[in-house]
Amino acid sequence: MTLAQAILDEMSQRGVTARVDGEILRLRPREALDDDLLARIREHKPEIIHALAAIPPMPKGIRLVEWKLKEPPVAIEVCSVVVDTDRFARTTLEQLGTALTQPKRWVGWTIPQLIDRLAQVGVRVAFDASAFVERKA
Repeated sequence: MTLAQAILDEMSQRGVTARVDGEILRLRPREALDDDLLARIREHKPEIIHALAAIPPMPKGIRLVEWKLKEPPVAIEVCSVVVDTDRFARTTLEQLGTALTQPKRWVGWTIPQLIDRLAQVGVRVAFDASAFVERKA
């Protein structure tokens, strides 16, 4: 495990989410970060940004919990083996995005099945229903 990944794991355990905006690393909630962790984040900022840039964007309504791809081959379901976990995760996220935004379009799997398939290759996500609730001004 790299130092950047160890820092990202610690941030995740504290409930901190990180987002890359160009060369800016946006973290929240700030209250969950102490001086020691902030110093390590600053020291390893380029590596952290690089690690985060390797993760595809999440579909609307999906929050990334953990991205730790397993080494292939990975057996999933019955009689299925994944030999390219990165490609599998990215295409499954695309299917999940389609299933969420176009519920009448069949993508081959239900939303819970897609979330489970991601978990089997090391990508944990959570569904956020509030992303689909219309807000009144």
